[in-house]
Amino acid sequence: MPLEITQREMNGIYLLALKGRLVLGQESSGVLTMVDNLLTSGATRIVINLEQVNYVDSAGLGALIEMHRKTKAKGGVLKLCNLGPNLRQALEMARLLPIFETCPTETAAVASF
Repeated sequence: MPLEITQREMNGIYLLALKGRLVLGQESSGVLTMVDNLLTSGATRIVINLEQVNYVDSAGLGALIEMHRKTKAKGGVLKLCNLGPNLRQALEMARLLPIFETCPTETAAVASF
């Protein structure tokens, strides 16, 4: 099942809603490319909605780290929202949770900018 990515913009904040599996291959490279394109076009505020992501592997975690690093390098902010318990646990186990700014909902993420 391919990863579906829905992109929309709200007050200069780019919202990417992911649905499916964030795994090695086309899925993780696809979302990385999308974030790269947003950064190239001047976007600096990005929210990744992970509510409908049902599985993440190490490459998926790597993609999240890379998106965070690239956004920060451009002076932007990348936030994650709607982390399910499994994804939150994976980030905690890999000691990555403190790296990311997380919000309970998309609305909270947008409001926090």
